[in-house]
Amino acid sequence: MQATLDDLSTVALDDVLDDVERRLGRQLKREDGHFSKYNGTAGFRTDEATWVRLAWRRSAEIDSQAWTGYEAAAAIEGVPRPEWSAAAVWSDSARGVVWRADEMTLVEEGALSSTGDITEDPGLPEQWWIDLRAALTHLAAHSTDRVAMGQAHLTRRIHEVYGDDIDTTITEWACAHGDLGFANLCGPRLSIIDWESWGMGPVGWDAACLWSASLTVPAMAERVLSLFSDVLSSRSGKLARLLLCANVERSYRRTGRKAPLTDTMADVSESLLHQLR
Repeated sequence: MQATLDDLSTVALDDVLDDVERRLGRQLKREDGHFSKYNGTAGFRTDEATWVRLAWRRSAEIDSQAWTGYEAAAAIEGVPRPEWSAAAVWSDSARGVVWRADEMTLVEEGALSSTGDITEDPGLPEQWWIDLRAALTHLAAHSTDRVAMGQAHLTRRIHEVYGDDIDTTITEWACAHGDLGFANLCGPRLSIIDWESWGMGPVGWDAACLWSASLTVPAMAERVLSLFSDVLSSRSGKLARLLLCANVERSYRRTGRKAPLTDTMADVSESLLHQLR
């Protein structure tokens, strides 16, 4: 395997982890590190039973919104999530990156999937669903100038795939997590993790993302549709679902290869387009 910062498990990190420990005043349990193979992040338990998330960005490519997502989320109330407490940020001229280490409370419950999707029903208790509905209701009421999903992107993608005769104007907006898949949901006691992308989005955006991530388990997808029927049946919720369909169709057109949900999303999009037109 070629060493790359996109997968921190493939590179020597001792000097970086030394920096984390010195700057945060915590000892990392390095042998139990969790590494993403895609986005250059890693997580470690500490000697104080907290969690440290390590991430990097190229010095010229820092997205200030995503970079400060965890500390900004500290103002959100009524949502079960890790409580952020401290961060260390420093430049690494040898690698040409900036590192960021965020310390937060440790969530003992594991993520429900290593990817955004699921392949089988995790058998979540009823209380988990009740808590999820309450959490997203509280989150939607939060006020912020951050943006999780904007009008321009939604319009551009839908028009690119389905034509520009669809009115894509979103008139209802709400605060959203922005990346609500099963890799960012823990259970059996609910906790929502990974707060880089949160901000305003179309009403129903989080529910639409969760519906999409559930489609390989039809009973789960139906549960999401039922639990969030109020927002998913709204015009903004339908447009949010259509955007997710467009993403799948666009990928198929570009690669010529069908994904597991290509045909399912095509059927859903046909129904949504009929309703929206």
